[in-house]
Amino acid sequence: MKKKIFTFIALGLSAFAANAQTPFPMNIDTSWSVKTVWMPRSPLKQQVLFVGGVDTVQTTSTYGNAAGKSVAKQWHDFIGFSKAPANSNGILGNVIINHEMVTSDAKIGDGGGMTMFKLKRGSNDQLEVVDQTLTDGRKGKFFNVDFVNTVGETGMNCGGINAPNGRIWTAEEWMQTSNRGIFNNGSGIKDTANFTIGTTTPAGFPGFNGKVLKKFQNLNWMVEIDPNNAKAVRKQYNWGRAGWEGGVVMNDNKTVYLFEDGSPGILAKFVATTANDFTTGQLFVYKQDAPTKWIAIENNLDTLVDLNAVAVRRGASMFNRLEWGTVANGKIYITETGRDAFTFNSGNARYGVVSQGLIDGYKSRFRVLKGSSFTGTDAQAADSVRAGKFNDYYGRVLEFDPATNLVRSYIEGGPLAPALTSQNRFAYPPIHFSNPDGIHNINIDGKEYLIIQEDLNGTNWNRMPSNISIVCETYLLDLSIPNPTFNNLIRITACPPGGEVTGGVAIDENTMLFNAQHPSTSNTFPYNNSLTYAISGFKVNKTSIINTLKEESNVFTVYPNPASRELNFNQTTDVAIYNAQGQRVIVARGVNLINIEELASGVYFIRNAEGMTQKFIVE
Repeated sequence: MKKKIFTFIALGLSAFAANAQTPFPMNIDTSWSVKTVWMPRSPLKQQVLFVGGVDTVQTTSTYGNAAGKSVAKQWHDFIGFSKAPANSNGILGNVIINHEMVTSDAKIGDGGGMTMFKLKRGSNDQLEVVDQTLTDGRKGKFFNVDFVNTVGETGMNCGGINAPNGRIWTAEEWMQTSNRGIFNNGSGIKDTANFTIGTTTPAGFPGFNGKVLKKFQNLNWMVEIDPNNAKAVRKQYNWGRAGWEGGVVMNDNKTVYLFEDGSPGILAKFVATTANDFTTGQLFVYKQDAPTKWIAIENNLDTLVDLNAVAVRRGASMFNRLEWGTVANGKIYITETGRDAFTFNSGNARYGVVSQGLIDGYKSRFRVLKGSSFTGTDAQAADSVRAGKFNDYYGRVLEFDPATNLVRSYIEGGPLAPALTSQNRFAYPPIHFSNPDGIHNINIDGKEYLIIQEDLNGTNWNRMPSNISIVCETYLLDLSIPNPTFNNLIRITACPPGGEVTGGVAIDENTMLFNAQHPSTSNTFPYNNSLTYAISGFKVNKTSIINTLKEESNVFTVYPNPASRELNFNQTTDVAIYNAQGQRVIVARGVNLINIEELASGVYFIRNAEGMTQKFIVE
């Protein structure tokens, strides 16, 4: 992770090399802030659409309170998008935003939540949030999704599913084991009475209506949402209860793949009996050494309510925190975000199978550490993973092929560095990739690209340089590359400091939507709140945009900023430093850091040999 949120200024490629005495140009806008969304130099434009804790949502009658309005929840995560029909007068579709924040709220509903709004494309390619009236009579721009009156409270709404036909599910990842845990001293879900399936709206699952769950057991399901009327439809009890983070619905509208954020986490598959009807069908969990690669799970609520334990005890393949997935070029790409320290040698995990993706990751790490390929068997590599000999600092993106039912590591995070490299001013790399989380895909100029977003698990092991607030980045990855590395990534945005960039979804060939979740409260308004923003402009000069983004991924970077003793660079280069009056104060040749202790406090500019310039502050 590099400090990529500084403003970049192109000054001409040869000015510095040609004349070291050339005064620094004074026509530079110095009003930029490092505490906002970072965007590259290109025709792409960023636009904030929805701000948690600021914008007002229209609410239904809840807990005996009349319908009204309330300030929206924060901690935006998944973005669901239901595309409008063609020829809808510029209307693009309805957007659904997950709120991972769990709070007690008498108007919105206890637990997590979601917000819905409609988008249209206005003049100058700007997006507009449209006023609308829902079937329940609510009017406005932003609408709280009603869970309480339909399916019971919802948990921590993290990832979800965007189906090809516009159906949307939200994932309740907040895995809980007791009513006391969900009550959370009154700040979570206050009503902990037993929940009877089908008491509010029919569950729709044969044999499930009238079944009673403990209140905490009514959380951690996939939940289908009506994206047009801002209300929950059903909790998907027949898909099983687990720490679901994401999933995909295939183009047949019968097959669903589900991804669990856990260590061990599982990969599941549900095949509907009839297309578009997910109330009946068969659930499976992935077991890579089984004859068919899948083992069937009975449609029994006692089994489904404890799916992870049942699956792993039956020998399911074990993953290290699966997150989101997307379908591209006929294959499924799943983020496995990783975890620094884990073992699979106790409890149920003793019966599970170490996934091929983790075996691939271990062998890749071995090559980096030893300088030679791992010569043992996959079983020996799996034993090392099981015993905790693989610290999965950076994670990976997995590739699953439905035609063969095989999983492999598609791209590993990295590069690997010693534990304290984040404090090592000499070693921070120019290109880095850590802990992938959100993922989607987009077609640009006839090529399919993954949209991969980071959610850093930590700052050590080379995940961030020292003295810099966490900044998570988003990358494009060309899917025509068969065996990519992090060097093939193209950076397109970074969220405000302290936050997680997530929710990335392409809503058409021109625009992507992203969320910035829980950024630092010291950021510039509104970037001190969780928010949803758009990046538009991909349909204009597509090839040149990709080329510009590739160049920007290698931009001259300095850190920390502000600085007091030394300024570090992401490349070895000649540099000149100028003060705010344009006077050159330091020149150095062939360096990747420079001592600035003798500089007075204030604003300075540094230019490298290629004419690239950054602004920095001396404290």
